[in-house]
Amino acid sequence: MGDTHIIPWENRDLITASSDWSVMNQEVVRPASVLIPKLEKGIWELSNCPDCYQEYEVKHGIGTIVDMLKFYRDLLQDCLEHPFAELYGSLVV
Repeated sequence: MGDTHIIPWENRDLITASSDWSVMNQEVVRPASVLIPKLEKGIWELSNCPDCYQEYEVKHGIGTIVDMLKFYRDLLQDCLEHPFAELYGSLVV
């Protein structure tokens, strides 16, 4: 499905905090359509309330929020184009 979407393993805490998506390594995630609302929530949260997530910038480095927004937007685009695809996740350690 589309491009490979890479996000560092340590950023899973920001994913959970901003989108309510709990990421497990090497897990069949679910159909792409199920992730769409979570990705939209993550984009909304990080776009409209970036100050609420500043602790993750301190913890993971400057640019973490921008990188996460890119990850969310790119993955959302592919999920919208392929809503019935089964996703499989493997995070970079």
